[in-house]
Amino acid sequence: MTTLDNPPAAVRGPVGVDSFFQPRRFAFWLLIFLLANGLFSVSRELYQGSQVVPVTVLLGLLVWTLYTAIPLWFFHQQLDLFAQHPPLGFVLAFAWGSLGAIYLAGPVNTEFLSVLSKTTSPEFSEDWGAAIVGPTTEETLKILGVILLVLIARTQFRTLLAAASIGALVGLGFQISEDLSYTLSQGLSYPSPNEITPVVQIVLVRGILSGLWSHALFTSIAAIGIGYFLTRRHKPFGVRLAVAVGFFLIAWSMHFLWNSPLLEPSNLVQIFLRGLPLFVLGALLWWLAGRDEATNLIAIADAYIDGDDLITPEERHALGSLRSRRKLRRQARKQHGRKAGRIYHELQRKQLHLVMQYGQTGPGPRADQDKLEVRILRDRYETAAAKTPGQAPAASPS
Repeated sequence: MTTLDNPPAAVRGPVGVDSFFQPRRFAFWLLIFLLANGLFSVSRELYQGSQVVPVTVLLGLLVWTLYTAIPLWFFHQQLDLFAQHPPLGFVLAFAWGSLGAIYLAGPVNTEFLSVLSKTTSPEFSEDWGAAIVGPTTEETLKILGVILLVLIARTQFRTLLAAASIGALVGLGFQISEDLSYTLSQGLSYPSPNEITPVVQIVLVRGILSGLWSHALFTSIAAIGIGYFLTRRHKPFGVRLAVAVGFFLIAWSMHFLWNSPLLEPSNLVQIFLRGLPLFVLGALLWWLAGRDEATNLIAIADAYIDGDDLITPEERHALGSLRSRRKLRRQARKQHGRKAGRIYHELQRKQLHLVMQYGQTGPGPRADQDKLEVRILRDRYETAAAKTPGQAPAASPS
């Protein structure tokens, strides 16, 4: 059974992949222009705040930078599939969320709330404004950034997971920039001269208690719809568009529920209970996107890679499964020691790179170089394994 209606392998054949650096495309310069304006706006806000609460600004910058960097480093190290995607795309995605979208969202939210207050009532706007305005403005602006990146380098979005990961970086950037702005506001309005406590409070509430089911989750879900629209070209245009709109509405609804007064929490337990269904739904959709990625990788490997010296049947089966790749690594480390385990991990990364290279350009000099490096790592692993007792792992030819 296919996942999210996968097309057959023949439809998902290798294509040339554009770089995200596209100075000849208007979308690229539009993105740069909006990022530059966003950088100026955010920098000015932080500079003005530093004149009043310098400790809050500096500590906030440090804490939210670490909040971003540590999980990104962890994912890069542990989820080796993401290490194969171009870093410039992730950088531009994060920059759009933290600079471009946040720069546009501020004035649009203000005007939207003003209109809502005048067309309904100030009381309704106060109760429901965040639930109506926030998702409508912010989810639209964030997904527009994903669409801009698609216009810059459409062929980078060959799977649902590729789109979801770009969307997650857009949402994370927005979340961090918004949290930093809240930190500054809390510091400016804090009733005592203490400039550290406001930072701790915002990090606890918005970073720890709300971070798992926040903008990164919402935008990644909406981006899966964009990925479906781009990759299911064998489907009618109307169906693809309906799915893309449907995933956007799922993200909008999750954001609406999180902001609405219907589930207003009164304690920490209720915060987790309110967010848990959103997290479970998001995790399920990410799992489906991962299955889609696995199908794509295995299809490419089957079409272009022969010989167990490059990828054994066990390794081929494990290409799209982080759990299966980890199982093979643990087996190698247990039977032949840590050194062999580290080399085997390098071998797995290079195998993924080889498969994705075939998926991007097909056979050619780059793929030939990757094949050579895979064989070198295979020899290094087998040499290390031969120096320790025990049978070779099932993933390695005898």
